[in-house]
Amino acid sequence: MRNPFRQPSSARIAIVGALLGAFASAYLLVDYVFGSGICLTGSGCDIVRASSLAYPLGIPMPLLGLVFYLVGLGLVLAKPATLLAGQPVGRVAVAWALIGLAVMTILTAAEAFVISAWCSWCLLSKLGSILLAGGAIAARRGGNAARADDIRSSRARRRHGTLLEQSQHDLRRFTATSSGLAVAAFVVMLGVPALSGAAPSATLGPGATDRPSLGGGAIEVVVYSDFQCPACAAAAPELAELAGEGSATIEYRYFPLVSIHANATAAAQAAQAAALQGQFWPFHDALFALQTTWANLPAAEAFRTFESIAGELGLDLARWRADASSRDVARVVAADRLEAEQMQLSGTPTIFVDGVRHNGPFTYGALLEAVRAAED
Repeated sequence: MRNPFRQPSSARIAIVGALLGAFASAYLLVDYVFGSGICLTGSGCDIVRASSLAYPLGIPMPLLGLVFYLVGLGLVLAKPATLLAGQPVGRVAVAWALIGLAVMTILTAAEAFVISAWCSWCLLSKLGSILLAGGAIAARRGGNAARADDIRSSRARRRHGTLLEQSQHDLRRFTATSSGLAVAAFVVMLGVPALSGAAPSATLGPGATDRPSLGGGAIEVVVYSDFQCPACAAAAPELAELAGEGSATIEYRYFPLVSIHANATAAAQAAQAAALQGQFWPFHDALFALQTTWANLPAAEAFRTFESIAGELGLDLARWRADASSRDVARVVAADRLEAEQMQLSGTPTIFVDGVRHNGPFTYGALLEAVRAAED
């Protein structure tokens, strides 16, 4: 007799979806809290993390995702075959999966139309929610024909119970194996950067002391930033607001991510040339405001945009051109970048508050809270 509960195309898909979503959420949670260095600027993860969407009610979104997927997995595994046999816990599992799918759909739409950035790990989590919901629904539909209530003879009922128990054992064994593989992959992904020396610094080491600064507060807030980075553009006004509050002094350090941002170094040198004429912060604001217009231009055209900004700010253009291409300015930018690389920083913006790396959202409220904590 065929076991009606052995449906790897349904219940097992739901389990894989829950594990996949939990895996992505757990990695993102580690990255949010510790900054593991795998999720880099350019993937969109940093841009999403810099938004308010990443911390609803101050709670890291990946933590909520991890709880959702673990609860979903628990509902499937509490009594696995009841999902297939049409029992109440199966209905709860399906409802829970559908709620999660709806929330993930809303979040994905927000990334596309509000934040205008895609986080690859968020998309992996979205795939997990699709598999969890689709597998749960398919399993429940497939199992409705195997309800114990429809079996009249005692022998058939005993056979039914045996098959149900066997199915539960198989599904739990499958989950244990899949979970082991997921944990192993998780450990490897977090361990490889550490073994290669790519673990980012949690504290600010000694570095440049003459970089552009804004504000006059007692708490030093150092930001390693890239003018071509969208997340840096989003964080810039939040940092300016923090400087205006009066408790902190913002210090800017150049960290052009040359592997993914072709014009970032030239923009940094253009800003440093403006700094030599006392106009760094207006130039800084203009570069971020016009980022989408120059970011993907050929180098010569991007430089003409920088030159236009310099002209609008009333800079001595002859001096600015000479400085922007000078070795001294290039050394300043290169020194900041080397400093960041020696600390194994991998993404931008990277912010240190009173020497300690800030791993919360890059919003005014979160940054002010970190400054207040540093004052205590």
